[in-house]
Amino acid sequence: MDKIIKLQNLLFPKQDLEQHWWMFYRGDKFSHNVLESAYCLEEEEHAEFFTYFNAFSIEKWKLYTNIKQPALRLTARGKFGIQLFGHYMNGNAIEKEVISENYYELSEKETILLSIPMDTKCQVVSFQIFAYDDVFIYEGGYVAEINVDQFNEVNLSLVTVTFKKEDFITRNLRLLENEIIYSDEELADHIFVRVIDNGRTLNENEWNSEKIHIYKNPNVGGSGGYTRGMIETLKDEKFVATHALLMDDDVKILPESLIRTYNILCCVKSEYKEHFISGAMLYYERMNVQHEDVGFVSEDGTFGPRKPSMEMHLANSVILNEKIYQDQPNNYAGWWYCCIPRTKLSLERLALPLFIRGDDVEFSIANHAKFITMNGICIWHMGFVTKFNMPMEFYQVHRNSLIIQATSDVTPDVDYVERIKNIFDKELGRYNYVGCDLLLDAIEDFLKGPEFIMKPEGEMIMKKQAARVQPLVDVRQNFPKIKVDYNDIYQFYKGKIFSEHKMKRYMKTHNWQLLPKFMMNHEPAVVAYDWFDIPEKQYRHDVVLAVNPHNQTGVLRYRSRKEYLRLMKRYRKIKRDYRRELQEVTQKYQNAKNQITGCLLYTSDAADE
Repeated sequence: MDKIIKLQNLLFPKQDLEQHWWMFYRGDKFSHNVLESAYCLEEEEHAEFFTYFNAFSIEKWKLYTNIKQPALRLTARGKFGIQLFGHYMNGNAIEKEVISENYYELSEKETILLSIPMDTKCQVVSFQIFAYDDVFIYEGGYVAEINVDQFNEVNLSLVTVTFKKEDFITRNLRLLENEIIYSDEELADHIFVRVIDNGRTLNENEWNSEKIHIYKNPNVGGSGGYTRGMIETLKDEKFVATHALLMDDDVKILPESLIRTYNILCCVKSEYKEHFISGAMLYYERMNVQHEDVGFVSEDGTFGPRKPSMEMHLANSVILNEKIYQDQPNNYAGWWYCCIPRTKLSLERLALPLFIRGDDVEFSIANHAKFITMNGICIWHMGFVTKFNMPMEFYQVHRNSLIIQATSDVTPDVDYVERIKNIFDKELGRYNYVGCDLLLDAIEDFLKGPEFIMKPEGEMIMKKQAARVQPLVDVRQNFPKIKVDYNDIYQFYKGKIFSEHKMKRYMKTHNWQLLPKFMMNHEPAVVAYDWFDIPEKQYRHDVVLAVNPHNQTGVLRYRSRKEYLRLMKRYRKIKRDYRRELQEVTQKYQNAKNQITGCLLYTSDAADE
């Protein structure tokens, strides 16, 4: 016996997404008719919906799910023509296939169905509409048939961890209430929202309900918060979740992403039931640009997206983003939006207590996770470049990478210490002595063994590290005499590349750290504050202005012989210690693995007060 189910809704932009309306449709703009509660396209106008949010990824629906007979469903009124079409990859070329062309004269509000053949060559399908009179679209989306015996029971435990970010979390909770929890969506009866409040600032009486619960928690970081959420999900006998959907608090969410996630899981084939659904991260400050939907750890220890960055308002990106990308070694899903099957959760195997950064990487790789991604399943998150956090990137990430590798035996071929050395050498040449100390702290604290990370001191450590970093200040107000071209920060010099000999001398001397002062250029060199490095810019300058061009802030750094000699001495000692102690420390981490992943269990028993 078959039944018809909804797969995804037709979306129109609201509020701050209005300026990115090409991610929803292209062509002439719809107006919103409040009295009709419909979107109106005027006579002789047309619009196309082959977009990030409104195209239908038929290839993936056919691959991952048991659906049959998909169709476009529209509730509309007016005289209009509809062309149903799609695109597919033919080698490196993108080809178009017209599926059907139809004409309607609807004097009253009426629902129509346009069948999408399962044997179409198209990977992604959508439609365009031509108005021969004023046309009103009341609602729409894509539906399909499925055998009731193949329909899965799905319950989502949405876990979000927050720490004193009330503006974000309360806005998202209101959105979830309005568009899912108290809506007529089927998901409304199959979701429970767990807010792990590490900052203990949310009003429980305001939010606690049959569908939302605030859990007061010590500040054990993101990993501790998600661990608490996993524990509460597994313990809950009233709402028995089939999946935990982990989501950051400081994000802008699209409720439709949760609806599509739920619908995929309801239809998913048995062979894909243990796949994670990985939502894409789009930049909050550039809302049409996708940063990552699945990441990977490269051979040199860097973290990056499996796909190239794409501008999702472009039609080509809609099809290129839906290519079936081959898995690489060390793939992971970021916990800004990651839906994990219950079968992958266990009280005996929780996230490592890393406080923040790397827990999602370790959990994915250690669980040999496979991933499902799809256009329109996403969140918006502030880009990492614009909010570069030195203690996080230099200390936390590298310390955690070493711990993950030792404890879980993942990324075994990556030499993280070599990566740390390369960054150390680079930062010495830019006089970032604090950054160099943070890198060495990462190795030193790793060598302290599992007892170190099992202590609930993550917040104290991060505060201590952050206090060492000189704060950035407004460049225009504090350094008015220094000429700064913000467009040049990330530009290489054309035709002025270092010779091989010059580069070797630069690297060996870390930008001539011991050269007499009179032989150096005393004008400040303007360099990037983040990872980006062009040695020519600071070559033989004894002072640099490290700038964040996104907010036009910066900090002055001066060459110091004393600091340089101290750091080199410290580096050599830590390198010796690492070589001598690595095997023993690694064995300690592996022996204590179960104890490590269970050390935050206390939060579920003692946190609520």
